[in-house]
Amino acid sequence: MEKPWPKTNSDVCIRCAACTAVCPVSRVSPKFPGPKQAGPGAERFRTPGEPSVDQWIDLCIGCHLCDMACASGVNISELNLIAKAKYTDEKGRPFRDWLLTHTYLFSPLGSLFSPIANLLLKSGTIRWLADSLLKIDRRRKLPRYESPTFRQWFKAHHFNSHKKMAYFYGCYTNTNEVDVAKATVEVLEANGFEVTLPSQRCCGIPMLGNGDFKGARKLGLWNVPSLLNSVRSGLDIVFSSTSCGHMIKHEYSNLLNIPGSEEVAQHTFDIFEFLRNLKEGGNLNTDFRKSSLRAAYFAPCHLKSLGIGFPAFDILQLIPGFKVDYIAADCCGLGGTFGFKKEKYEISEEIGRDLAEAIDRLKPEIVLSDCEGCRMQIRHLTGLKVLHPIQILRDAMTR
Repeated sequence: MEKPWPKTNSDVCIRCAACTAVCPVSRVSPKFPGPKQAGPGAERFRTPGEPSVDQWIDLCIGCHLCDMACASGVNISELNLIAKAKYTDEKGRPFRDWLLTHTYLFSPLGSLFSPIANLLLKSGTIRWLADSLLKIDRRRKLPRYESPTFRQWFKAHHFNSHKKMAYFYGCYTNTNEVDVAKATVEVLEANGFEVTLPSQRCCGIPMLGNGDFKGARKLGLWNVPSLLNSVRSGLDIVFSSTSCGHMIKHEYSNLLNIPGSEEVAQHTFDIFEFLRNLKEGGNLNTDFRKSSLRAAYFAPCHLKSLGIGFPAFDILQLIPGFKVDYIAADCCGLGGTFGFKKEKYEISEEIGRDLAEAIDRLKPEIVLSDCEGCRMQIRHLTGLKVLHPIQILRDAMTR
């Protein structure tokens, strides 16, 4: 029996256009009519027997700002994802999109041969070929691989405690930003927690963002039982990537209907949300060194969608002498794989222009963000050093 489309609530849309006002894509490109038209407005085209919506649906960047702006509680981003899935199912997906959403398959090899892989990724010839043959824009710098991977580092790392936590580190952190995962482990250990790593694969958010429901659900069906084992053994789970966290806490249950995902979501926390909870209970290690750094903090879209406030911004202000300004800007514009695609590169750049200008006004020494995609985009736009807030917190600890 064919799986039915997810149920939607498009009829309660009051057509106020608040979602369109906050949409980063419709703000910079006339090609995208906005979330109202793309979501509830075009819902009548989405039944299996009707023709698909136009190709502009693929311009939705997946930021979820429309959901947060909607006064009627319409799940606009889900409607857009359903439409994108229907469109891509009908029209097919280019090999380029398969490569961008399956990097977890070959990234361990990239790490193993990182000196060679990184030279190739920097090569003008390779980037020209990727641009010409795959439509991966040559102006977009490709992420570097690191060796050893986080999992390899963790195998040789030992810390024992009666208090234990599970960590969903994410595939990008495992091979491309290893120090983010190390810092997460070290901060938890400084607070007395022994970290365990549940068996895990890619969370699936790159596939979901490209309309591949089947591929995303397959990964979720693998991850949830493993995470559920940790939860039922008495452990809470933390994540350091807000995109992974959004996928686990929202999309596994709300959109992909994965059994057990709601129980997992109830015990899964952003790393700084968890640390803030410790602080509120009087159990956070706040023995920090004084810092003279001046930083700027950017809150990712997927953090905002979690509805937990800005816990990293709150905790960082506990570091004596550390100056951190909040960056008043919305979406960074990268949108996962969105900003790598040749036909979307200019849109991605234009969306990020406001963010780059806001950072320039603040004149920080360093920029901080909880999302690997945002960090990548900010480095690209500004040339500044960009870190995860957990790296700053780890460096401030005196243990």
